[in-house]
Amino acid sequence: MTRPPLFAPRAFAMAGAVCLCANAVPAPVQALSKMASSVLCADLPAAEGDAEAGKRALGEAEALFAARGDAAKAEAGLEAFDKALAADPGNAAARIKAARLYYLVADGYHRFAGESKEPAMIAGFERGMAHAAAALAVTSPVLKRKICSGAPMADVVASLDERAVEPIYWFCTHMGKYGLAKDLLEVLSNKDLIFAVMAKLQAIKPDYFHFAPDRYLGGYYTKVPFPDGDLARSFAHFSASIKGAPNYLATYTLMAEMYVIRAVNKVDPRARVCAIGAKKIADDAPDPAVHPCRTLFESLLATVKNAKPDAVPDLAAEMAVEKRKAEALLKDVDTYFPAP
Repeated sequence: MTRPPLFAPRAFAMAGAVCLCANAVPAPVQALSKMASSVLCADLPAAEGDAEAGKRALGEAEALFAARGDAAKAEAGLEAFDKALAADPGNAAARIKAARLYYLVADGYHRFAGESKEPAMIAGFERGMAHAAAALAVTSPVLKRKICSGAPMADVVASLDERAVEPIYWFCTHMGKYGLAKDLLEVLSNKDLIFAVMAKLQAIKPDYFHFAPDRYLGGYYTKVPFPDGDLARSFAHFSASIKGAPNYLATYTLMAEMYVIRAVNKVDPRARVCAIGAKKIADDAPDPAVHPCRTLFESLLATVKNAKPDAVPDLAAEMAVEKRKAEALLKDVDTYFPAP
C-alpha cells in the first residue's frame, strides 16, 4: 500500500533559540535542521477519499492499536491510521496514537528484527515525527507558527501550554530516536528547541507519560554538551523519573543503556554508587570486587526483568519490549564491564 503524504510541502523558515538562563541576553537565532523544519513546518494536506471509509479505517486502527502487542497487528495498525488520517487529517488524537504506534513498531519490533529492518525503523521514526507535527499544527497553531517563523525561543516557550504537551513531546521523542539511529547531528542541531521544550514540559506537566520530561532530559544529557554530555545531570533526571513513576520500565532500560555505560569510565571504581562526583573518595579506599556501575546496571535491568508484565496495565505491549531490551543488555554485561 502506498501511504498518503502526511503534509503538503511548502517553504519553511528556521526557528531560533535563546538561552533560558535568568536575566540572559537573547542569543543569536540558531536554525533547526533542514529535516526537522521541513517536517514541523509543513501544512496539513487536504482531506482525501471517502469520509465514511475513513471512519471505518479509524475504527480498525483503534482496534489494532489495542492489539499492538502482536507485531503484525501493530504494523497493520500503521496502515489503518494512515488511511484514516488521509480522510481526516486534522484528527489530532488519532495523530498522537499513530505517533505512539510508529514508536512501538520502530523502537520495539524493528529494533529486534536485525539490520534488514533498520531502514524501516528509521523511516518509522520519521513518520512518527510527522504525525506528531501534524497534531501540533491542530492543537497549537500559534506555537507552530512561532517556531517556524524564527521567533526567539523565549517567545516559543511562552506559547507552549498543555494543549501542546502530547504532540511536541512525541515530536521530540521521535526526533531523538531518529538522531540516535541515523544521525546524531539531527539531535545536536535541534538541541536548543529540545531543551527548551522539555524544560517547559517539566514545569507545566512533569508527570506526563510517566514523568517523561525527566526521562528525556536524562538521555539528553548523556549527549549534550557534545561529546561527553553532563552525566551528573543525566543521573539526576533519570533518578527523578524513576522516583516519579517506578513502574514505568523504559526509564530503567534507558538509564542502563544511555547513562551507566557512559558513566563507567568516569566513576571511580571505589565509589559506593555509580554517580558522577557523588562523594570524594579517600586515597586509601580499597578497590571493590564489582564496579559500582556494573552493580547499578544489573540492578536496573533486574528490576525490568522481574517486573510484572502488566506493571503499567495500558502499556503491556511497550513493557514487553522493555523486558526484551533488558535481556539483550544483560547478555552483554561482561562486554560493557570487563573484568579488571
